[in-house]
Amino acid sequence: MIPVKCIICDTTVHIDENTVEAKRLRNNPIRTFMCDDCKSRLDTPKQPQPFTYHDSKEN
Repeated sequence: MIPVKCIICDTTVHIDENTVEAKRLRNNPIRTFMCDDCKSRLDTPKQPQPFTYHDSKEN
């Protein structure tokens, strides 16, 4: 197990060193890691803002 740090929430997570993700982080240090919570938060689309129409000719 190797400790990696999430770039968004700065939590330390231990991942198995035999996984593909661990190999990518070792071989390419510029690659970043996101924990599962942050990844799921970014994968869910934001709720669209309701459209409001403002008439400029109102008195």
